[in-house]
Amino acid sequence: MKLGVVILAAGAASRIGMAKMLLPYAGQTILGHIVQEVQALDPATICLVTGKYSNEIQMALGATSVDIRPFSNWQAGMAASIKFGMACILEKEPNIDAILFVVSDQPFLERQLLFRMVKAFQETGKGIVAAQYQEQFGTPVLFHARYIPQISNLEGDRGAKKLVEHQLDNLALVDFPLGAFDIDTVEDYAQFQLLLKQQDAH
Repeated sequence: MKLGVVILAAGAASRIGMAKMLLPYAGQTILGHIVQEVQALDPATICLVTGKYSNEIQMALGATSVDIRPFSNWQAGMAASIKFGMACILEKEPNIDAILFVVSDQPFLERQLLFRMVKAFQETGKGIVAAQYQEQFGTPVLFHARYIPQISNLEGDRGAKKLVEHQLDNLALVDFPLGAFDIDTVEDYAQFQLLLKQQDAH
């Protein structure tokens, strides 16, 4: 299967007031960790969509095999960033089989989850595989290439959620209990560090 991955890191992180994806984690940054976990899938191509913090991200990641694409219209919302990332994937791999969308503020994202999602995609025959947490679905989300036209028509700030809601019969879910935890505030990051300490203590 020829897989493309879009990592969405274009937002302003206005509630925390800094590049939250570059906060320290495990000897690197949260974004560095996410890139590393995505690379473990050995996808055909990875596109990292950046926005307000493009320069900071480029400097933090340095030389990398990831295709870092600054998106000048990042303020247009999540749907615009998704479409920009997908266009980047199709430019490099026009015959892609599936596209995985990952966000840059889910610090507990791990390769095991991503491998389970790919396995579910291949074994269930469903066209969409999403992570499940707190009795709802969310990112990461994997789409069969046949959904490219619908993704191209996305609008607004809800990302691909509305599209998935109309395709529930063709949706497989993979449990990601810590997926609900993302970092929007300084308090969230402090809570994240506390959770890590608790995990280390076990």
